[in-house]
Amino acid sequence: MLSKIAGPFQVKQYFHWVSHALNLGSDLQEDLSFVRALRQTLLPIPYLDREPVFSTELFPPFRPFTVQALAGKKIGIVATGGSGALISTLGVMRALEEAGLEVAAISTCSGSTLFLAPIAAGLSAQEAVDFVLGWRSDEYVDPEWRSLLKVPLTLGRGFTGVVKVEALERLYHQRLGGVMLGDLPIPFYANIWEIDHNRLLYLGSKTAPDMRLARLARASITLPVFMQPVEIDGALCGDGGVINIFPAQPLVDHHPEIDFFIGVNGFYPENFDGEDHSGWQDKTWSVLRASHQSRHGQHLEAARMQLHMIQDRCLLLHPVNYQDIKGVKFYEQFIDRSRWPEFIVRGYYHARRSLALLDRAQA
Repeated sequence: MLSKIAGPFQVKQYFHWVSHALNLGSDLQEDLSFVRALRQTLLPIPYLDREPVFSTELFPPFRPFTVQALAGKKIGIVATGGSGALISTLGVMRALEEAGLEVAAISTCSGSTLFLAPIAAGLSAQEAVDFVLGWRSDEYVDPEWRSLLKVPLTLGRGFTGVVKVEALERLYHQRLGGVMLGDLPIPFYANIWEIDHNRLLYLGSKTAPDMRLARLARASITLPVFMQPVEIDGALCGDGGVINIFPAQPLVDHHPEIDFFIGVNGFYPENFDGEDHSGWQDKTWSVLRASHQSRHGQHLEAARMQLHMIQDRCLLLHPVNYQDIKGVKFYEQFIDRSRWPEFIVRGYYHARRSLALLDRAQA
């Protein structure tokens, strides 16, 4: 009995609850914003809630430039999750196109899989922007109301998530075809959490060549409870970002030809630093204030370990502030696309500036 309520991981959960309680006011404001976005997406009111229409002409005219420090080098792309905010990776890819850099392989998780999968399939950054900004909500979010209504009657038996995400797989299949991972112009990977046995899988061009890209894109964003898991080889699988948010491993293991890495972090503070809670010991209920630090410690350390494998040859970009996807904003940036054009533009200009600084530093 005591082991069930007082084990180290259970105590960590109690710290999480206290942490949320201490931030109740700001949490409520974020929650209300999320609930409004969720209602508009899942229960739109006719003539009131209209699908946004975006201009896809976000980039200036093509502006070639040279990064002497990377001339002739093969580039590996590693991107974190970060829900819709990771559409910023398309801005990054546009900058790399203008720099004339050769992308040798891409490793992604969660949101970045959605936006970089079209690049791996051969689309240009502009073509990928045209694709993703042209979505309608019902084309990538399909709620399973019937199973949700059955929850009280079945005591939750069989309930695995509110959103099916089958629509998103169809959307990718229609645009990109039934292309297999092993046939992609650019080798591509996404990390997947195999829930049944609690394992992390790196599925991609060399590890799962016969898997369809559309299925991988769907599996990569299936966060438990919010989205229904996907069956792969007889096991239920979901978003690997809950385990490893920066999957450099498959490129290190399978692509020794890569000379240099460009990482994109849209989930944590810069360079995977932790949030600064200095002085917690001097505040009321000081030990409980430290609960903030326990919330993401293991997850952050895993990201740092992945970065450490490539740190001597990696430019880590931070186009989106982590506050933009913190907490329920993570879900909000997926279902509310209003800021997607802004994130794309941020990625583009941030990448161009960072590449210019890299060139100066190594000149």
